[in-house]
Amino acid sequence: MSDQAAIIANASSLDALRVALDPLDFMAGWNKHEPSLWKEPRTAYKPMHWTYVDAKIGLDVAGRLINAEQAERRNLFMVNPVPGNHYDTLKTLVSAYQMILPGETARTHRHSPNALRLVLDVADACYTVVDGVRIDMKPGDVLLTPGNCWHGHGNEGSRPGYWIDFLDVPLVHLIEPMFLDFWDGLQPVEKTSRDSSFVFPLEQSLARLAAASPDEHGRLRVQLGADDMPTLGLYMAKLAAGAWSKPLRSTENQVFAIVSGEGESRIGDRHFHWKRGDVVVAPTWSVVSHRASADTIMFSVSDDVTQMKLGFHRLEAA
Repeated sequence: MSDQAAIIANASSLDALRVALDPLDFMAGWNKHEPSLWKEPRTAYKPMHWTYVDAKIGLDVAGRLINAEQAERRNLFMVNPVPGNHYDTLKTLVSAYQMILPGETARTHRHSPNALRLVLDVADACYTVVDGVRIDMKPGDVLLTPGNCWHGHGNEGSRPGYWIDFLDVPLVHLIEPMFLDFWDGLQPVEKTSRDSSFVFPLEQSLARLAAASPDEHGRLRVQLGADDMPTLGLYMAKLAAGAWSKPLRSTENQVFAIVSGEGESRIGDRHFHWKRGDVVVAPTWSVVSHRASADTIMFSVSDDVTQMKLGFHRLEAA
């Protein structure tokens, strides 16, 4: 018997046992600092709202002060004001506004996290290159770069290009299988095409919405990228001007971006007014309801796919 084992064996009280166990990095379950299980989801992350107007001003100023080579990507992350958090938008998701100036390229890289972007405003010759395929961007496009796909961007147009990025980087941080590789410059273009499973044009999404029926919760929405995004649920939804949507709460973390229209959202105990290009977020188990004051197209990204695969997902009327 080791000396430490003898000390444990001779412990005469719970306090003495705790002290004896500490050097072996045991923690007594009856003496936990805080509960490890609770009755329903809880989070420190807050419902939040960011505006495209503010982001665009910040990016335009940054465009005068830092180039794409210095910045790698010229972007503004939407950081949830959780103590100690300097990056995450929600527990498993991060989102950012990004801008590229005319004549610039953002060098090609690849990484474990899955990524995508919602295009806001671009000139005709703003593009992304994914695994050697050049895809010219159009406003309202949803463009995918699944994990470990090479991707870079360029702008041959006459004005800056703006979009919103969405990634599952915080999820990868939690489980830690992170890899990152860089290309020397922009990956050469092997072909140019918008006929790709990695691009969802807005007109295609609108046509699908026109043919769709509301789901059991009254949501008129269609899913994008189900075959290529293994961790993320991507949805394009239509909100007709009028009444509030049915209040729902879910275990998923959700980021909502306004493609067109205007309106308001109640998320948890907060109330936000939004318009085109804005972003609002709903942390897990928040009660969420939207009301459009003008017909609205809303894009959302959530971790519901991951939660469904793990058997954790729950959605209910609030």
